[in-house]
Amino acid sequence: MNTLIKALGEDRIKRDESLSHHTTLGVGGKAELFFKAESTGELIGAVRLARNLGIQVTVIGGGSNILVGDRGVKGLVVKNFSNRISVGKKRKRAEAYPEKVVETRWQSDLEKGTFKYEFADLNYDEWDEERIEVVMDSGVSLQGSMARLIDQGITGLQWFARIPGTIGGAIYNNIHGGTHTIGEVLERVSILNKDGEIKTLSASELAMGYDTSRFHKTGEIITEVVLDLFLGDKSRAGAVAREWARRKAIQPSRSAGCVFKNISDIDQENLGYPTSSAGYLIEHVLKMSGFRVGGAMISESHHNFIINTGEASAKDYLAVKDEIVRRAKEELGIDLESEIVLLGEF
Repeated sequence: MNTLIKALGEDRIKRDESLSHHTTLGVGGKAELFFKAESTGELIGAVRLARNLGIQVTVIGGGSNILVGDRGVKGLVVKNFSNRISVGKKRKRAEAYPEKVVETRWQSDLEKGTFKYEFADLNYDEWDEERIEVVMDSGVSLQGSMARLIDQGITGLQWFARIPGTIGGAIYNNIHGGTHTIGEVLERVSILNKDGEIKTLSASELAMGYDTSRFHKTGEIITEVVLDLFLGDKSRAGAVAREWARRKAIQPSRSAGCVFKNISDIDQENLGYPTSSAGYLIEHVLKMSGFRVGGAMISESHHNFIINTGEASAKDYLAVKDEIVRRAKEELGIDLESEIVLLGEF
């Protein structure tokens, strides 16, 4: 440990840093060692060094979609603050349209009952626009880059307004906004593999699906992302981003994000539900609105969110999550699939 601390800088390493300060849920134990990587070079160097010394290393970004155990994380936790963005060459228009893999989520309003996020009036086609390459470090803020690029007349990220986290995390989970996924505009990534080598992978090699990618299984670390964006309508993209963010403002902020993936089309058809939304199932079928354990509670405004009401523990969160899973299996015969990544010891 001392070798690692000296190499990374004693003034930059924190011992026993509470990871609750580095997650959107505000829950989690301590990192044995904590380091902020300010560049891709620092990120790669820290990971390689820790691995060479036989020290467990965990990389986090914006802290969404993760649950850190109450007993914390052993070894080194690296928070990725790499922030370089560069605009590259223009490209030809797309030859093919991407296949859609998601539907808009159902939502609930305590006064109006059940409704979908209205997205159809915001959605539009950009595939005939001229394209442009944008290269980003994986630690770049998704929201910050979206706003900056739209201001420069570069569009294609407006569908992901109000989604927290980094561009690396967005690729890791193949995030979706409305009916769009980030994979639609992904060209390639650079990754650090388990052998410490930097490799370049095309989007077609990433096994990107609904809220998933190969990175959930490989342990590879995304270091750089190359997007194939549009020289689109700046005003329209900005207006869509602002309005889409406003409509999604009902989503609770002190959470890890949506807990479960939507159920399969087969399960939806067999059960006869009007939507595949896990939130619809939790609210209207399982009737679990407001269910809580300790400081963790199912949100009453968006039922696929578990919120921290103030003093929640990871144990509380898992108890709520596990009860939803148990009831869905017992009452409906379906297995809900989690979107939340577990880190550390519980």
